[in-house]
Amino acid sequence: MFNNLYISSLFTLAMSGEGFFTSKIFAVVGASREEQKVGHAVFKNLLANKHILALPVNPNAVEILGKKCYKDLYEVPYNIDCVVIAVKAEFVLEVMRQAARRKVKNVVILSSGFSEAGNNKLEEEVKKIASDAGISVIGPNAFGFVDCYKEVNTTFFEGIPPKGGIAFVSQSGALGVGVLDLALKDSIGMSAFVSLGISMNSDFSDFIEYFSKDRNTKVIALYMESLKEARGKRFIETCLACKKPILVLKSGKTGSGERATKSHTSALASERGVYESVFKQAGLIEVSSMRELFKTAQALDKVGKIGKRAMIVTNAGGLGVLTSDALEKNGIDVVSLPEKIVEKFNKILPPGWSHNTPVDLIGDALADRYWDVLSRLDAESWFDFFVVLLTPQNMTECEKTAELLTHLKRPVFAIFYGGGKVDSSKKFLEARNILVFDDAEDLGRVVGKIAG
Repeated sequence: MFNNLYISSLFTLAMSGEGFFTSKIFAVVGASREEQKVGHAVFKNLLANKHILALPVNPNAVEILGKKCYKDLYEVPYNIDCVVIAVKAEFVLEVMRQAARRKVKNVVILSSGFSEAGNNKLEEEVKKIASDAGISVIGPNAFGFVDCYKEVNTTFFEGIPPKGGIAFVSQSGALGVGVLDLALKDSIGMSAFVSLGISMNSDFSDFIEYFSKDRNTKVIALYMESLKEARGKRFIETCLACKKPILVLKSGKTGSGERATKSHTSALASERGVYESVFKQAGLIEVSSMRELFKTAQALDKVGKIGKRAMIVTNAGGLGVLTSDALEKNGIDVVSLPEKIVEKFNKILPPGWSHNTPVDLIGDALADRYWDVLSRLDAESWFDFFVVLLTPQNMTECEKTAELLTHLKRPVFAIFYGGGKVDSSKKFLEARNILVFDDAEDLGRVVGKIAG
């Protein structure tokens, strides 16, 4: 289709995200019989998926996990879609030569010891082979990728998060391990995970482009340390073309952070303020912590963009005031009650109720009192979403109140503030796509990010 090899190579790289996620035949170079080795863990993870073909490559083994082992890529009798490399850096160049000759188009290099360790020459040699052969590379010094829907795991982390709408792209592999573990523990639904490593030729733009078209992905979350030189323009253009929300957590904003970025990704973070400008141009939502990144991503996955008018209902006045402050500080309007609603509530609530927002039901509120108020408000049209607050006082019906929230038509965010007495209620709500926060400040920041 293309006469010019260089143009063809650029086209292939631009589509690199798709190639990895459509791969069906994987070869793991450095697959090992030793359980503590990276190559063993990766091969075992791939072997667990019965819908793909996983092949071990190791010249020193005849069989690994019951599968015939090949001494090199030349010996493999299949057309390989993706090669995962888990050998020392000094052997990667030869593996890349073999991949090029076998016309492999997707390679994941887990090996470290390239430009992040000062070995720029080796990295350039590997990069040239990839460019000449049109090979898309994740890494080097990557952690691999996970497709949660196809249950393909090329990492050396055991387990795959539940299916959901969040695609997470990270420059840090070790941070990615924590994210995958947290997603498993807290049942955070994800569509995919990608660890970029050094981003030798595949970078954020390639995967944003892929996930923007992926039907399983609703929101894209990025952990970024730095963009490679001369890739900023394409990054902005790719983000602007994406119709899905993109969240970004940028590290390396302090002097010590910049130095850490240099040793981690082999690229210096730019002058402070430059990235904020890039993110603004690209239409990204910037967050300030991993907790905020994933809470915001969950909110966008479960609820989507919302309006800016909040209705707070609580059994704890102080928590209501804190939440009002947090919301208004983040650009959310805590709407006042119309007089006709006040009159209705005067007939069904104790005399000491707040008579305005936050609607304070008083500490002895049972689940029925919550429902009397929430169901009537749910029929109104002058606000956009609920914030329901609860503290576990002696008479509070935590589980029953939580169950009632699932019947509301309007989006709901909750704070069930406490310890063991509210744990089961929080888990119940989270399992039913109602986002629960631990404190008002977190809620305010997240809701402020998705409202507009």
